[in-house]
Amino acid sequence: MGRVIRNYEEGDDITPLVKVMTQEAINLFEGSSGHSGPSQFTDEEAAKEVLGTEGTVASGRMSLTFAIEMMRRHFGPEVFNHTGTVDLRFLRPVRPGDTITFTGKVTGTTKEANGARVSVDIEVTNQKGNTTGVGQGSAIVPNAFLPSEDL
Repeated sequence: MGRVIRNYEEGDDITPLVKVMTQEAINLFEGSSGHSGPSQFTDEEAAKEVLGTEGTVASGRMSLTFAIEMMRRHFGPEVFNHTGTVDLRFLRPVRPGDTITFTGKVTGTTKEANGARVSVDIEVTNQKGNTTGVGQGSAIVPNAFLPSEDL
């Protein structure tokens, strides 16, 4: 029998992830993707031109990366890196200076050939309580990581 790492019960909260968005972090993230030159993410004038906003915004890819980080921490890299998925919709801009919190709640499990797919609803909120993103994620947890009564 395998060792039990966690229970995956419907309604369980997964550990939230909190990130403070800084312009420096946004610039590093955008630079790591190979993009160079001004963009709505790194340059206020470009943001005004492209988006009509005062100030830059963080890309949706950056929020997606943090949602993946939260899920990987919850399921563990040995599970999430092989079977994990995250699908996120972006509802409002995330700006430098925002503190964004990623939360997740287990919505259910379905049996798979070699374990159980654990589904999670994901929500992203800023310091004002506004929802900036919503989505779903999942991972297939191998039988060895599940409580024996789930098998």
